[in-house]
Amino acid sequence: MDRSRLLEHTTIGAVQIIRQSSFDELVLVWVRSEWERVPEPGPPDRHLIDESDLSDPAQNAERGELLRQDRGKILDGLPGSYELYLVDIEKDDLSKLDIVPVFDWYLDTGRTFRVIDTPAHLRAGRGYLWTTGPKAAGHREKVDEIAPSLADYDATTTDELLVLIAADVAGPYVIIDGTHRSAALYRHHLTNTPWRAILALADDMARSMWHID
Repeated sequence: MDRSRLLEHTTIGAVQIIRQSSFDELVLVWVRSEWERVPEPGPPDRHLIDESDLSDPAQNAERGELLRQDRGKILDGLPGSYELYLVDIEKDDLSKLDIVPVFDWYLDTGRTFRVIDTPAHLRAGRGYLWTTGPKAAGHREKVDEIAPSLADYDATTTDELLVLIAADVAGPYVIIDGTHRSAALYRHHLTNTPWRAILALADDMARSMWHID
């Protein structure tokens, strides 16, 4: 795939590329969105996300370790290398936007994993059997809980970025972080496009366990 001209113009039918990104920026975005899920013992304060410095190798390493504790399985399922871009998801892109294919989202997307199918299929009270016993999926509840905080969503000011993967800049795109936010935006605030995201792009992404084609 020739991406040498990606930053000069946007491919027709693709997300709008704003600039190149970096793995350290991706980690910061992801750790910020997952802060409440950081396993114990968590960091003593929020300086890693509230006073972030992407030029500080120690900070970057600490955030990377925090992310890997909870999301190492997803990271390990990606190719060894990929290019990263800050992008805007426009309304025309939404039909190519999929939720990461994990079993607890299967019914809440109507068996498609497509974000555009969540409004019709999200159900309260859904659960699944885990090795430790029954667990609540809670996707409908989470979507409804965070929807009010997204009422004034603005891609140019938000720090609530989605994280996407794709094998081609034209999609399809899979959300590996921000599934509830995307479902809430689509269900409750569809006019608040574009959505801001970091896109991980690689030909080998098509062979990732998290990719949907």
